[in-house]
Amino acid sequence: MTDQTGGKTSIFVRLLRLASVMSLLVALLFGLLSFGPFVAPDVWVADNMSFFLPQLIGGGFVAVFLAAICRRLAGPPRAGKALRRLFLLTGVTLSLALGVSLYQTYRIVAPGFAEARIPGTKNLRIVSINLEVRYLGDPEFMAYLESLHPDILVFQEAEWHHQMRYRKRQGDDTPLIGLGPYFENFLIGDLGSMIAFSRYPVKSSKIIPVEGACKSPRRYGNREIFSAIIDVDGSPLNFIAVHPDSPRSPCRWQSRQDYFAALAGVIDALPASEPAIMIGDWNTSPLSNHFENLLEQAGMRVRFPAVVPVITRYFYHYRFRWILGSAVDHAAVSDEITIRNVSIGGDVGSDHVPLIVDIAIP
Repeated sequence: MTDQTGGKTSIFVRLLRLASVMSLLVALLFGLLSFGPFVAPDVWVADNMSFFLPQLIGGGFVAVFLAAICRRLAGPPRAGKALRRLFLLTGVTLSLALGVSLYQTYRIVAPGFAEARIPGTKNLRIVSINLEVRYLGDPEFMAYLESLHPDILVFQEAEWHHQMRYRKRQGDDTPLIGLGPYFENFLIGDLGSMIAFSRYPVKSSKIIPVEGACKSPRRYGNREIFSAIIDVDGSPLNFIAVHPDSPRSPCRWQSRQDYFAALAGVIDALPASEPAIMIGDWNTSPLSNHFENLLEQAGMRVRFPAVVPVITRYFYHYRFRWILGSAVDHAAVSDEITIRNVSIGGDVGSDHVPLIVDIAIP
């Protein structure tokens, strides 16, 4: 191969030009995948792209930058018309994907800053943590929970039956319930996966089982919905704890959708004029169409720890949480609730960080 001056093109230059083209193609692919949640929300793979939109769009722009660097290092001649068009197409695709994502983020975020219909006077702190089977009886973990001063604690992937067996093997027969942060008012379903503890009395409660769509021996997707009325110094708080299945396969995605359908029935049964909160590991991205649909159906609004959604479930290691993870832990409230603050905690030995929600009810 020769250049336009008749000289031979070095292998290094050819590799740089190839790297430039390949980087652009990767960036274009990332940009196209970013439209999946918006154009095909009912397709499992497309909807799951909503978990990784920041990574896809950010990675796409990084790839364009690398393509430009490679092309510059390759030197003359200037990029041909086809390559310039590829640069333009990729840049426009990523910019459109970014614009659509920002607009969808605004649609979700803006209602969260609306004022409650009735000013709240009774403050509560609710903490939600997906434990990934983190041992509840660990003194260090219990001390951390107490330092948060929660009024309601809700755990997902707690595996209560496993917790009790492990505690017995440790030679400790002291009941966890009523010990430290684990208040005597509690909810535990038959599955033992989700647990809730309340400082305030539980006036009534229902635990609704939801069968998973996967017909496998491991019975992926079998979950529960907690619905309770908590008496907060004479004021009722409708409390809903959720943990649908993680949509890692088509049938598990369907399990999550079936869970949301069952959840809609629970929400419809709530008294219209009483404050309500729905909290937990939703296993759903805020940029998913199904997230917005659920909020609209519930008549609720959500606020995020840093105004915009932040990663609450990370992969591989806590130090990589800023890039390798997704926002899946959320709290939504009705118009009768004032949101004081939403924040996240640090590393607690799980693959999720604590979600800390401060609210006030009339």
